[in-house]
Amino acid sequence: MVTDAPQLNFPATFCCNCGDTNCTQEIQDTRVTRGFGFGGANTTFQLAIPICEACRKSLRRRPSGLFLRMLVLAGTAIVILGALIVSAKTSTMPPWISQNLFIIGGALALALVVLFYRLRRARPPQTSYYQPVRIKDVRLMFSEGAGRIAFMKLAFTNQDYLNVFSTANRDAIKAKNLAAVKA
Repeated sequence: MVTDAPQLNFPATFCCNCGDTNCTQEIQDTRVTRGFGFGGANTTFQLAIPICEACRKSLRRRPSGLFLRMLVLAGTAIVILGALIVSAKTSTMPPWISQNLFIIGGALALALVVLFYRLRRARPPQTSYYQPVRIKDVRLMFSEGAGRIAFMKLAFTNQDYLNVFSTANRDAIKAKNLAAVKA
């Protein structure tokens, strides 16, 4: 389901990722998934957030959760273990390597996955390599075939933009229809 966000005021004074004042409003498709991403419900919100040219690519990069990271680790471990087992069968390896294939493969997979996610870090002054505005919680109410948002909790990677957003949306926050936190 795709839905528009409630009336949120995203001030366009500076980029919500790096703080650059040369920015424009762009649409960020922000997805909320329930049920590990498969077989569950997906709801996509289109948020018009201020972003600069250098940070524009981050709008398409959804942050990966723990489940996806574990899946990447498991897939990497299977590939490395398979390669090590095939290599052990077809070539001569020192006995200590062939006796510890699972430990070596697991350690190598863990090191590669950690390196992969380290390379996907934000480069200063950016605050996030991924989407700078995230939805942490949302409650939808359905009636007569239409849905509306009863509550939304947004998380921001940039503390300065969080403060500006909270000030601009003070009434919705006081009415407990909206919450804004640091990601």
